[in-house]
Amino acid sequence: MTRARKLATRPGTLSASALAEDREREPEFPRNAHVVYRKEGLISSKQRLRIDLARNEFSFLPRRFDHAKGRRLAKLLKESSIVNVEELRQLIWTGCPSILRPVCWKLLMGYIPLNADRRKISLGRKRIKYTHLAEKLDNDILGSDDLVLLHQIQIDLPRTVVYREFLEHAEIRLAVQRVLFTRALRNPTSSYVQGMNELMVPFLIAFLAEFQAVPPLELDVSEITTSQFHVAEADSYWCFCKFLGVMQNHYTFGQPGIQESCFKVKELLKRADSELYEHLTNEGVDVLHFAFRWLNCLFLREFPAKCIPRLMDTYLAEGDDLPHFIEHFCLVILLKWSAQFKEMTFQSIVSFIQNPPTKRWTVSEVRYFPQMH
Repeated sequence: MTRARKLATRPGTLSASALAEDREREPEFPRNAHVVYRKEGLISSKQRLRIDLARNEFSFLPRRFDHAKGRRLAKLLKESSIVNVEELRQLIWTGCPSILRPVCWKLLMGYIPLNADRRKISLGRKRIKYTHLAEKLDNDILGSDDLVLLHQIQIDLPRTVVYREFLEHAEIRLAVQRVLFTRALRNPTSSYVQGMNELMVPFLIAFLAEFQAVPPLELDVSEITTSQFHVAEADSYWCFCKFLGVMQNHYTFGQPGIQESCFKVKELLKRADSELYEHLTNEGVDVLHFAFRWLNCLFLREFPAKCIPRLMDTYLAEGDDLPHFIEHFCLVILLKWSAQFKEMTFQSIVSFIQNPPTKRWTVSEVRYFPQMH
């Protein structure tokens, strides 16, 4: 067994000439002076990694928004020395403008401090800490359990549905793998469970798109520099860890949180539509047949890529109440097709649930569902 964690996939080599030519495109929002941190060892003892600390304050130039929410959010972020997180949640719950989404997500996840005076130092420290974590794990010796874990992650990545087209890029695939593996080793209680790969990808794509000030689906991966990849990876790691922390018992051994939520969905359905509940029961359709995947991947596999950022806005705004919200979301989905389900037999119901007619939905249709909760 080699000492180097080659299987953990290290970032690509960054030569001195490449560094000289590496003209980084800082995000248009927010803007501030650009700071560079260099350290030895993440790639090798002779290579340097640049950590871009450009996105650490909200001293941006004012942007013009065509809608009231965008103007309210911009004002909240720019003029408040301490951001009112409850007001932020209320605004984000119904959707966030793409240009503001990365900053708002980081605030909601506690990654960027609400206090403006602490943002620069805190953000730089966390990015550097992730660099140290990745370096340490990269140089440790893999145990047999670690190898099994890493192999499972590598198997699951090609199966990822969320933003599948972006995972064709090796840099993104390796970044996702490093984040999942690093988090799993640092959180042995929940470790890694299939489905986490779907939840992590939206963070990375959103934070990469921030550098180009575009919506996630318009991200041009070829224009992202190596150091920008490292910054987005570090940001994704901390936000992803916080996000999973809200649903910790969904991913511990036996996934008791999901089991409990499935039971609650069943009880909600019984009260809301007893006729549908009885029909599903008579046909032998258990809630676990469909709700387990919904609760495990938070519906991200069920909706088209263009709708994922909008779903994540509401999920992050829900905070600690997210598990409760998802249970009601499951109920709303069932009630929408209640009439069709009541005319179906077991096989038709299962087939319909496995391939719901949501892949052609737009953001406007998705917006309707959270509001029904």
